[in-house]
Amino acid sequence: MRRSILPPPSLPIIPVHRPVKTTFVYQIVLLVIGSFSLCAVGQVTAQEQTAKVDFFEAKIRPVLVKHCYPCHSSELGKSKGGLVLDSRSGWQVGGDSGAAIFPGKSGDSLLLDALKYESFEMPPKGKLPEQTIADFQQWIEHGAVDPRTTAAELPRETKVDIEKGRQFWSFQPLRTFSDDQSIDRFIQPETSVAEPDKLVRRLYLDLIGLPPSLQERESFLSLYHQQSPQVAVETVADRLLARREFGEKWARHWLDVARYADSNGGDFNLTFFESWRYRNYVIDAFNQDMPYDQFLREQIAGDLLPFDSAEQRNRQLIATGFLMVSAKMLTERDKPKMHLDIADEQLDTIGRAAMGLTLGCARCHDHKFDPISAADYYAMAGILHSTRTADRVLMNNVNVTGWTNTDLAVDDAAKEAMKKHRSDVDRVIQQIKKLEAVQQASPQGIVVDDTAAEKTGPWRKSNYRTNHVGQHYLANNGGDGPHTITWKASLPKPGKYDLRVSFCGGGSLAKTAAYTIRHADGETKLVIDQTVTPDIDGLWFRLGQFRFDQQQSTGNVVAEVFLTDENAGGFLLADAVQLVSVDELKAADKSEGESPGLQLKELRGQLTKLQSSQPKVPQAMAAMDAKGDRLGDLNIRIRGETKNLGPRVPRGFLQVASQPGAKPPAIPAGQSGRVELAAWLTRADHPLTARVMANRVWQQLFGRGIVATSDNFGARGALPSHPELLDYLAQEYVSEHWSTKSLIRKIVTSKTYQQAARVAVSKDPDNQRFKHQNRRPLVAESIRDSMLVIAGQLDAKPRESVVAHLGTYAIQTSGQRHASLAQTDELRQRSIYLPIVRGAVPPSLAVFDLPNPDLVAGVRSVTTVPAQALFMMNSSFAIEMAKSTSEQFSDPSLSVDQIIAQLFLRILSRQADQQELAMGRAYVAELTADGKTRTQAVASLIQVMFSSAEFRLVE
Repeated sequence: MRRSILPPPSLPIIPVHRPVKTTFVYQIVLLVIGSFSLCAVGQVTAQEQTAKVDFFEAKIRPVLVKHCYPCHSSELGKSKGGLVLDSRSGWQVGGDSGAAIFPGKSGDSLLLDALKYESFEMPPKGKLPEQTIADFQQWIEHGAVDPRTTAAELPRETKVDIEKGRQFWSFQPLRTFSDDQSIDRFIQPETSVAEPDKLVRRLYLDLIGLPPSLQERESFLSLYHQQSPQVAVETVADRLLARREFGEKWARHWLDVARYADSNGGDFNLTFFESWRYRNYVIDAFNQDMPYDQFLREQIAGDLLPFDSAEQRNRQLIATGFLMVSAKMLTERDKPKMHLDIADEQLDTIGRAAMGLTLGCARCHDHKFDPISAADYYAMAGILHSTRTADRVLMNNVNVTGWTNTDLAVDDAAKEAMKKHRSDVDRVIQQIKKLEAVQQASPQGIVVDDTAAEKTGPWRKSNYRTNHVGQHYLANNGGDGPHTITWKASLPKPGKYDLRVSFCGGGSLAKTAAYTIRHADGETKLVIDQTVTPDIDGLWFRLGQFRFDQQQSTGNVVAEVFLTDENAGGFLLADAVQLVSVDELKAADKSEGESPGLQLKELRGQLTKLQSSQPKVPQAMAAMDAKGDRLGDLNIRIRGETKNLGPRVPRGFLQVASQPGAKPPAIPAGQSGRVELAAWLTRADHPLTARVMANRVWQQLFGRGIVATSDNFGARGALPSHPELLDYLAQEYVSEHWSTKSLIRKIVTSKTYQQAARVAVSKDPDNQRFKHQNRRPLVAESIRDSMLVIAGQLDAKPRESVVAHLGTYAIQTSGQRHASLAQTDELRQRSIYLPIVRGAVPPSLAVFDLPNPDLVAGVRSVTTVPAQALFMMNSSFAIEMAKSTSEQFSDPSLSVDQIIAQLFLRILSRQADQQELAMGRAYVAELTADGKTRTQAVASLIQVMFSSAEFRLVE
């Protein structure tokens, strides 16, 4: 029996801005609040638990092993302060100060205090990066899930038994089935076909992520009643699979797995200006029904694959963005460790995404649960370590590594324009070089570097920025001041001098650097903004011209320049000062005719103008093979420590998923092995690849996979509820040339998919047998996109970059959204085109469980939290969508009943019953009697309907 939408809606969204005294509205609000739990369609699931374990394995365990075990490990016999951290029970019992962690209460957890250096200071050799500390805080807040057994329960070290491992279900070869087999023979559905209203809405939301229009609904109902439900489903499924919106819906599922984002995240949250190309590649791949084996090969080794055209070459380069778009610790000063960390993240992602295996758990030791040895891990990691994804210097900062960008091919006209522009630039550069040579012959005066200056307070030597005088420059350390520095220059003769100071400008530097110049006419105080790049060679800033005389006491001519960090407003740099005689400058200018300085200024202006108008060569975030020492096999790292080397392992593949007796691949000299890895992964008899993807497709259409833990097919994952069905789907997938559309069509045209959704029975509360359809929550994108299309506000055009307007940093500080991001919140394109900036994802998506883009997220969490109600109640987006929808019914000739009937069809894809019409009529009447216009009252009713459980569920 259908539950009426009014009352109760599931969330309180009635924008009444004064005390409520009318009974009907008041009752609606109370009923709405009381029925908020209607949207709670799940609790902590196996998938969510697995995601938390994965977070621990990826973010927490490696830090504990490296930084905590040396002093707090029962296995090593170390327990400083009575605390051991190599088991769950260790932190539960705690040490001399009590329990180290209180799950869900990071503020009460001593371990977090110690990591922040707020009480104890752990690790004692240096504070961990802020992002790592934030990971620990998140882990504790989410329950401190820790799969490690107690020290006494730890299994003894044993050699991985590959043959025994092959007996586990997921490593077994795929079964084969006869041609007359079908999904329904495996499930034997017991529930009748869903009502046509619900079935058509389910199909549209599942396949394209948008509700059906009134015409589309009527077309389906006509086929359903005049021919048959099966004909209706098959016809509509074929139409939807052919629409562009299909790729926009299903690409998002893969992007969850590919940990897609438009920024790097972490301390340096740098903008990925070209990541959109990978996003659009995935959309196109799903729309074109690219065979899944080809899809994987291009993402892993597209840069190395043969191609027949420039267009194909570009596409394959862009595909390797899969390896590029993850979060990276680009400021890691230990670059060998950084490259190992990147390879680890890439390997773990490939393992989870394509094989459903947690390969990263074997970095420090043999996998505790699955038949994966550390040798197997480093055999595969060597392939990715031999791949360039990040190796260039960013922002003139030797400690910040940038990702690799690769030029894409362009047409002949673009090539000609670029050639001409390059010629113009080269001509101006040559003119500048000639004049610079002349200027070099001009007197350069006296230079006093920081090494010869007098200093007070602690200054730190640094070459963090590459543009400086001498071997280094000085930076104040941000501690207690004052920090001062005085340059004294002995000049050859009295007179007027041109005075310059050097620094390399940057955004975190002092905005008010206070210089004092002592000269013949007294003292001059100047305040300089060091965030601005100096105009002379990007290094020298001209303070002005000053006169210097002989000192009466000594007869020497001395210039003094004094710098202090008082009220500096940022880090202060001190490098060198330069004094050049004005008379000599004038003489040099006269001897050369027109001043080289003036000519240089003009030419540099021309160069700047040319560079700003440079035709842009399109680029992609693309991987390529490494060179030199990076290319080749890896040594095992004992306990995962970068410098603790074990034996060298030839590059190869996972033994347990390879054919028995298979030899290591023959990787050609000078190549990484990614081509061979991609071929191994996509071979037809691979035991995992087809199973994992078939399970992902099933999960998206039923809300739960045949294997509930879609990213983990190992021993810690769930067992398949229907192993034969999974193998059948995988076999069909491969035999249909890895066609994802064919697999989806096969599932949605089955009776099993078309079953009605109903409340689970006690004997199968989780519906593991799939004897009926599941009520499933709409994903965040479909909630937003549905509201847009209902309101007539959806802009259907695809988007390219949505972060081009952002600066180098996508957000300025962790958790603080860039002001420019607010502009993109107003976009009316589909949600897949919104910017996914790490640390600042769009609020309209974050509140409805958009997954963390740092992690592989094949299964999204499902929450019901007050913030969702508040978003629907107060957000400008929800209010605007309701208003835009209501304005479509401003025709005074329409009755309230007609409007309500149309709203039910548009928003819920079904007809309103008489009770709902009556209650809606009373609701509108009460608000209009209270002073609202009819359009405003209808907008309020629309907000209630948008907030209802029925709108936010797929049935």
